[in-house]
Amino acid sequence: MFMADIACVRVLYTGDYSREEDCHLCAAEIPHFSPDICVIESTYAVQLHQPWNVREKRFTDVIHSTISQGGRVLIPAFALGRAQ
Repeated sequence: MFMADIACVRVLYTGDYSREEDCHLCAAEIPHFSPDICVIESTYAVQLHQPWNVREKRFTDVIHSTISQGGRVLIPAFALGRAQ
């Protein structure tokens, strides 16, 4: 995220972020200033998610099951943070 001061107006821009730390990415930090305008990407803004460990277990269980039955797994990823 970054902040730009344009004609004494503080604009904070950030991509999609999370306040929850996971095994690949740190949690987003809260800025130490109050912006006048926020521009925020929010792919999952209104989504409720199961805890990370539950989602990760379900995901890895499906992969293990598929491979153990001789199958192949292709994982499409739309964002680097999600693909790591």
